[in-house]
Amino acid sequence: MIERFDDEELERLRRLGLLDEVRYRNIKIRRRFRSLQGRGYKMRDAEYLLADEFYLSPETIHRIRYAKGVK
Repeated sequence: MIERFDDEELERLRRLGLLDEVRYRNIKIRRRFRSLQGRGYKMRDAEYLLADEFYLSPETIHRIRYAKGVK
């Protein structure tokens, strides 16, 4: 449900302390992944790019994308 908010609203919630940093980061990663796929990046290439961008491993990016209970 929270992922339906736009970037500005999410940032406001984060600043107010109503959205923790990890969840905020994970939402940004999922959105950026969808954007990269829309631009033609293959799944694995997008995961490696995001891993570099967010200083995480590609496996962590993969787990974030497929976390249960999060849409």
